[in-house]
Amino acid sequence: MSINLYLGGFVGTDGGWPWAHAYSIYAKLSELANSRSPGPAGTFVFLDMREDRVNWGNFMIMMTGYPDKPQLYSFNGDLPGMYHNLACGFSFADGHSEIKRWRDPRTTPPLVRDAIGPMTDNASPNNKDIAWLQERSTRPR
Repeated sequence: MSINLYLGGFVGTDGGWPWAHAYSIYAKLSELANSRSPGPAGTFVFLDMREDRVNWGNFMIMMTGYPDKPQLYSFNGDLPGMYHNLACGFSFADGHSEIKRWRDPRTTPPLVRDAIGPMTDNASPNNKDIAWLQERSTRPR
């Protein structure tokens, strides 16, 4: 399990990741109630994370391309879990949970046992799974 980077970040910051600077880090539940957030029902807190991509305990979805440049979508090395028949479990800030089935095979490459994935950008243009994750992660500051 990993937590959404944009909920607390790295001690309240974006960790210095340049692609995260323009996006909100939410430190309190009340901050999810404003118009610059997906809202509690639309913001995921925890998700199943792939065992070969666990690093700091948070899940960093790159917001590059959000909301209207899908040709720029990319993963930064973190990938969501796929342990439920190519699906992933999510909990949300309002307390509900969901299972999301991934549609793009670039979201679910073969698992590499006993490895930690690289923190490198993996271009994934027009990946609808990235759009789904971005929509439920944060909003511009």
